[in-house]
Amino acid sequence: MNWLLLGGSVVGVLGLGLAAHLLGLGADVRIADADHARILADEAHCGFDPVEVAVDRAGTAALLKDADGRHMLIRVHGNHFAARFLDPPFFGRLDRRLLTLSTGDRMFGQVTLDLGDQASHWASGLRGARHG
Repeated sequence: MNWLLLGGSVVGVLGLGLAAHLLGLGADVRIADADHARILADEAHCGFDPVEVAVDRAGTAALLKDADGRHMLIRVHGNHFAARFLDPPFFGRLDRRLLTLSTGDRMFGQVTLDLGDQASHWASGLRGARHG
């Protein structure tokens, strides 16, 4: 009887693992590149057409700007992506190659992007950000 219970448990665990895999749970979700960030921005807000894109070195966030000067911040949120416009007032801090931003939306949280040499360019561009 114990072997039957053990076998049933093993089959159950393997079944749950297969279900999680098929649902994409536990996947390492990343923003692959600027084109991927553009697609995510369009999905988040139809018609947002970025002219500048910066993707965090780890692929966990992206910052985009359209021709009207609106900025959108995209971040990994669990197994999906979340996006918000950076509407003033928002929090921003530059620390060498890192740009930390917060939209004011507590549910979205604070995001730190490693933008390398582009960090200062984006920080200065955010000073004149307009409402989305």
